[in-house]
Amino acid sequence: MAGIALAMLAVWTPALADGRENLVRSYVDRIVVNSLDEPDRHDPYFTEIQLLNDFSDDFVNTYAEALKASRKRGNAALFETDPMTGDANRCPIGKTGIVDRTPSDTRNMLDVKMDLLSCDGAAARSIRLMFFLEKVGSEPYRIDDVLRFVEEGKWFSLQAWLERRARP
Repeated sequence: MAGIALAMLAVWTPALADGRENLVRSYVDRIVVNSLDEPDRHDPYFTEIQLLNDFSDDFVNTYAEALKASRKRGNAALFETDPMTGDANRCPIGKTGIVDRTPSDTRNMLDVKMDLLSCDGAAARSIRLMFFLEKVGSEPYRIDDVLRFVEEGKWFSLQAWLERRARP
């Protein structure tokens, strides 16, 4: 009976069955924790272990070059705002959701929607992220880029931003 339930789960939730959703969920959970603005609960996105285990080689190399260039310019931090949400105020995040948006002929994509609550009296808004994942051979899926919706037809690419920061 348990085998049938597991087989049905794999059929109905392919992103969960192959680990993609778990990987993205771990970053969504970090985003939520970091939005609470409690220094003792900050959960970084880019520790050495996370970079090596969770991100593609291209992303890791781009991140390392951007960090090196930032330090060379005398900047203590690579990011001035939350790199995932772009939020400088660290307003709390409410409800979150993850949807597999992978068409059969393109890269693996998981769409994340988060409700960003107001922390200054303004209206609440939503944040939409698109996690692009890659798989090399028998390795687990890794994050290759994270896009943040800016406005109709415009997305902020974290990897492209890092590439620009890596330039001298």
